[in-house]
Parts: sequence; structure tokens; C-alpha cells
Amino acid sequence: MVVVSIEKESSDALELPNNPDKWPRSLHARLVDNLVQEGAASITFDVHFIEPRNPEDDQLFAAALKKAGNVIIGEPLVTREIDANADGGGQAQPGIHSIVKIVKPIELFAKAAVATAPFSLPRIPFKVNQYWGFQTGAGDSPTLPVVTFQLLTLPLYDEFLSLLRNVSPQKAAALPPDSAAALQARGVKRLIRDIRNIFEGDPTLADKLLQALAASSSSADDTQNKGMLRSLVKMYAAPNSRYINYYGPPRTITTIPFHQALDLHDGQVGGRQYDVKGKAVFVGLSEAVLADRKDSFYTVFSQADGIFIAGVEIAATALSNIIEDTPVKPVGLAVHTLILFLWGMLAGLACRLFSLKIGALNIVGLSGLYLGLAVLLFKNNAIWYPIVTPLFIQAPLAFAGAVGIEYSRLFKEFLVKLRMEDDLTSAHELQMSMLPADCPEVEGYQIAASSTMAMEVGGDFFDFFMIGEGKVGLIIGDVTGKSVSGALVMSASRSVFRMLAEEELSVGETMIRANRRIKQDIKSGMFVALLYAVLDTKNGHIGLCSAGQTQPILLPAGDADPSLVETVGDTFPLGILDEAEYEETPLQMNPGDKIVFYTDGIVEAMDKNEKMYGFERLHEIVKASQAEAAEDLMNDIIKDVSDFTGNVPQHDDLTIIVVSADP
Repeated sequence: MVVVSIEKESSDALELPNNPDKWPRSLHARLVDNLVQEGAASITFDVHFIEPRNPEDDQLFAAALKKAGNVIIGEPLVTREIDANADGGGQAQPGIHSIVKIVKPIELFAKAAVATAPFSLPRIPFKVNQYWGFQTGAGDSPTLPVVTFQLLTLPLYDEFLSLLRNVSPQKAAALPPDSAAALQARGVKRLIRDIRNIFEGDPTLADKLLQALAASSSSADDTQNKGMLRSLVKMYAAPNSRYINYYGPPRTITTIPFHQALDLHDGQVGGRQYDVKGKAVFVGLSEAVLADRKDSFYTVFSQADGIFIAGVEIAATALSNIIEDTPVKPVGLAVHTLILFLWGMLAGLACRLFSLKIGALNIVGLSGLYLGLAVLLFKNNAIWYPIVTPLFIQAPLAFAGAVGIEYSRLFKEFLVKLRMEDDLTSAHELQMSMLPADCPEVEGYQIAASSTMAMEVGGDFFDFFMIGEGKVGLIIGDVTGKSVSGALVMSASRSVFRMLAEEELSVGETMIRANRRIKQDIKSGMFVALLYAVLDTKNGHIGLCSAGQTQPILLPAGDADPSLVETVGDTFPLGILDEAEYEETPLQMNPGDKIVFYTDGIVEAMDKNEKMYGFERLHEIVKASQAEAAEDLMNDIIKDVSDFTGNVPQHDDLTIIVVSADP
């Protein structure tokens, strides 16, 4: 197994932009040609080629793919979560629906490659310990490791088919008669699906095939071939997701920088030996390619300096697990339950039958012995015994049970926590019910809005409402505190502005009256940072007023630079002063202009180094975005913030509204 890493070292060496998306695809063509020349058995790109670039470079890459005949290209997966729609009877269906969509490479590359396949891993603050062999939610599509392994084992297809024919002639007849026919008529992915369907239709088939393979006297008696066939059978019989058996920290698998792989000759480059002959080669982003373009994941081998394992190395590890048949194997449910029962009894007796001090020593000693045995069995046999529940739940509970009073106190705290969670859940539901389900549709304008909460109950909110004929009012605000009281203040603020909108007051007068009412209604120490704006759709005039909220950004049509809208008058948040003199700031929107409203959670979002996103970066993405629609510009900003923060949990909500005047 070999990984070719796309990284900053290569961009510097090749004098290319520090963004792999801008590399000419002729380089990928050179890489494929050279790897084929060096004898690579397969080449798998964990890189997304979903948009055409330079036509000449694209043609060169496609020609290299077709000539190689052993290249697989990755397919990105896009997951979209939507609120459940009402059913046919009009009753609301609770919960969230997740829609997973496979994005294919451009047709030119998809046709030239031997196959395309997805490989997605979760970007969550937890350790990645599993991968999809067959992507659930995307038609059980085979992923990169599975497709690569099937390609590698195509020379053994005749042996596999003969084995299947001996066990079930009927099932064998449903498959192509040889590998050439399989590739020509169905392709690798179609062949995989057909074989997978056969195994899913007969749960006993794998055992029968393994028994027949063990007794076989064909040319598959070759140890290596027999091992590959055994792994192939187990791959098709395995569940959709499998646990990953990592071999070590980042770059444990042989890794060649991209620029060196281009110059690899006879297995050597730069005085180092890199043998790719007969091996599966994976090409993808390094774990440290760019600060805002990471393809890295938190694993048990993640390092303290922030270097995680790259997604492409995880894909290569998964393939190696398949080939060597060394996935991590959790114990079965029956054994798992028995271990927990016996351990619970032993831990309870060790604490109950002795003094508190001796019981504590007993539980520590037994836990150390159990952990040592579990680690030994994992290293030797890749068997995953339960660790968290016995050592971190059962053992402490057994000791707490021997200390009755302490156990009672902890139990009471647990009940209090449950009640607090129920209160927070209620507040969260209240807050979500207040946010508009859809943005208003206004002739000549586009409006898009989004709010992402950092905590269970956030402080951000927004709202839209009509004012008279042809005017749209909007508010975007942030309430101090992330509690139930904050949600109630949010509700009260929203109601005040909706009520005042019916009086068709000026923007400044509306803010003055809203401040008085909110000051009277909320408790001391709480306030609302809010911006109120009214858009006259007939002439493009906007009147806005800020009460401690961030200044919006105006993006004029054409090539003009975006600028902050300087507001006038008092800017105290609502609810601080009894009398504040708020004034209206006039603004004219011309055709093609866009204005971005946002809360401070956007500019104060932090990366892993505690560096804030900042106004300058926000201005840059607003200017750099080529989006014509309001929603597209909003999504560009959200994606840029997400790329910047990565997996770092945020402590403030992220809310944004984009208004665009049609050209």
C-alpha cells in the first residue's frame, strides 16, 4: 500500500498555488502515467473532480485515465438535513430527514476511469473508528476500499466464479462468465453490487464458500491467491460499516509527496526507495495540506501538535484491513453482555466484601488486570473487548455502591441534570418555533437567512414581516445568555417588533419604542443586540438602525469592493437605557447590489489556534464570491467559516441574512 500525498511541500516544489484545486490536471495525468510505468496495480484518487477546468488539461487527464485502465476516482457525498414535511393528511412528522447525494466526477473523467466511488468519514470531535464498506443512505454504494480491492482481485475472478459454481451453480450463472465480460458489460461497481446482492440473499453463502476454498485443490492453492479469495468472500459478507485497525500514527503507510511521485523512476527518487510495483496507490490530500483545506480526522493516533490522520491514509488502511482480513472485531452481543454481567458481579463483590480502602485497591487492581488482558487480546487477535462500560461505568458504580451516602448524592445530582435538560429542550423547541421557516418572496429581490446554534439554547434570532404595502421589515438579534430566560426575551423582542410594525412608524421611532418596552419587560442585566431594517421594494431604499449589532456589509454590483455600512445615532443594545436616541441610517440598493447582515458569532468564530475569523476574512469571502443568488453568497460565507473553524466547537451562534437586488 502506498499513499501519494498532495501537500504544501509539493505546491512549493512545483511552484504552484497553495490550493490543490488550482493545480493543472495535466500534473495528475503525469502522475498516472508515471505510476503505471512504475507498475502500480491500481491507482485510487481520493480527490474530487466535479467541475471542468482547463479543457486541454482535462483531456490529457482523461486520456491518461483511459490508457491506465486501473484508476478509480472518488465521489464526494453531500448530506442534507431537512425538517420533515407534513404527510398527506397534513399532520406534522417529527424529526429530521437526512438526504445523502453522491456527486459524480465530470462525465469526461467518469467514463475514462475504470470506476468511481465515494468514501466519506465523519467530521466530528470524536475518534473515527469505523468506515463504510457500502455507503448506507446512498444506495449501499461500494466505497473506494471495496472497489479498489475488487479491481485488484479481478485476475482471480475465474477462481472465485468456479468456487461459487461448486457451491451454488444457480448463483454463479447470474454473474458474467469471466472478468473481461464483467468489466465490459457491467463495470466494477455493477459487478460488486451483483455479488453483494447474492451474499445478502444467502447469509450462509460465505461459510460455504470458505469451506469450499479450504478444501479446494485448484490453482488457488497458492497461498497468496487463496488468502485474497478468502478476504474477498469476507468483504462481501461483512456489514456495511467495519471497524478500522490502524497500524500506527500518521504516515505509517508509505507516503510519497506528490512532486516526488512525478519523478519516481525504477522505484527511486531523491535518494529514497519507493516500490509501487504491484501495489495499490492512493492519491489524496495530506493531513496538513492547508489551514483551510484539511482532509484530516481525529483518531486514536492523532498527535498533540494537531496532526491528524489524512482521509486518504484511512482509505488505504481500510483497504489493507480488507486484504489482510484484519479489521477490528468487537465481541458479539451475547459475549459482550456476559462480560458486563460477570465483571459487574466481580466489581460489586470486591467493593462490598471488604473495607472501603481495600475495596478501592481491589477495584483498581482488577481494572488494571482487565485492561491489560483486553489490550493483549486486541494486539494479538484484533478483538475489541468492552472497555468504557466496565472500567468507566461499572467499576465506579460498584465503588459508589459501597459508599451509600455518596451514591445518594450523585443520584440526586443526576435527577437535577435530567430536569435541567428537559427545561433546555423546552426552551430550544420554543426558540426554533420562533424562527421563520422560509424567507419572504419579494419581487425584484432575493432573501436568504440561516442560523446555527452553538449551544442547546442559543441567543441569536431573526425575523421577517411585511409593513404596509411593498415594504419588508427584518430583524437580526442576539440576546445575552443562552438559557431559558434568553429564549423568553427573544420571544418578547420578536413580538414587540411585529406589533410595532403594524403602526408603520419610522425605523428610528420603532427602535425607540421597542427599547422602552423591552427595558420594562426584561430583568436587570439582560439586553438585546439587534439591527432593524426596512426595505422598500418599490425604490430599493433601506432604512436601518443598529442597537449594538454588527454593521452590515454592502456589496455593490460590478467589481466594487464591499464596505461596512456606518450607522448613525445611539447604538446601545435594547434594554440598557430607558431613553436612547436611535436614528435611521438610509441606504440605497441598486440593481445587482447585495447586503449582508450577520451576528458577531460569524466574525468571532475561532479555529484550533484560537484565532478569530475576523472582519477582514469576511470581507474577502464576500468580495471573492461569484455567487449571483443571495442563498449562494450566504452558503459561500457559511462554508468559509466552517472551513476556517474545522472541528473546533464554537461558543456563539452563527446567524446571517443576505438581501440581493435582482440585476
